[in-house]
Amino acid sequence: MIIPVYNEQDYILDTLRAIDAQEFDSTVHRDLLGGFRVIVVDNNSTDTTAELVNAYIEAGTRFPVEIITETEKGSGCAADSGAKRAIELGAKFIARTDADSLPATDWLAHLLIPLFKGKHLVGGRVKARSDEGTSSFAFNAIGHLWRVGHAAEWLRTRRGPEDQRRSFAVVGNNMAIDAEIYTECGGFPRTNMSDLDDDYVLQQRVRHVAGGDAIALQKDALVYTSLRRLEAFGVKDFVAWYHDRDGAGKTMEADVR
Repeated sequence: MIIPVYNEQDYILDTLRAIDAQEFDSTVHRDLLGGFRVIVVDNNSTDTTAELVNAYIEAGTRFPVEIITETEKGSGCAADSGAKRAIELGAKFIARTDADSLPATDWLAHLLIPLFKGKHLVGGRVKARSDEGTSSFAFNAIGHLWRVGHAAEWLRTRRGPEDQRRSFAVVGNNMAIDAEIYTECGGFPRTNMSDLDDDYVLQQRVRHVAGGDAIALQKDALVYTSLRRLEAFGVKDFVAWYHDRDGAGKTMEADVR
């Protein structure tokens, strides 16, 4: 599992604790995958993020955790370095979440099921964290609208080139990919989120190599995320930004961390 981080001192420990609480101990998880490990990718943080992570590791964890550094700016750069490190260590599957997100305790176990069944890229559901106050209602309401929007996008693009078709969004705080297809398709683009949506580009790349049927939505894999981008943009601009996931015409600073 990879977690790109940049100046996440206010969030990262809660995320690591949520990951350490994963219910990931079935026979399949133990014998086939050998459990899982966590790779935190520090994207040149200037706060105490790295110190907090190192202290957390030294205190002892249920699953192996390591921290590496990526100096090239951009969540895509950090995610790509984390994925390559996981592959170097022999990972079969690579899951990703973000440092401001709290995976449900059964998140990883559910997220990997489609990969065991032959899918190559999987996305889950995202809801607002319970500590986000009244903004969580707006975010979760927008989530229902997104589902309608995704259906409309599927109808609009269903006859186009495979890598340009759309259905549901695979987002970086709740996704998993098999290592072989990650290498084959080129993985996350090494770019800044404000220039290009690295999650969307990864989905395009997988579609181009393996087809749309290689991508699955796992509704039972749930992650609760912070609403800092919603608060930074406001509801109207937040919806507009996510509607334009290919990056064309973006004018707002997307890399809100």
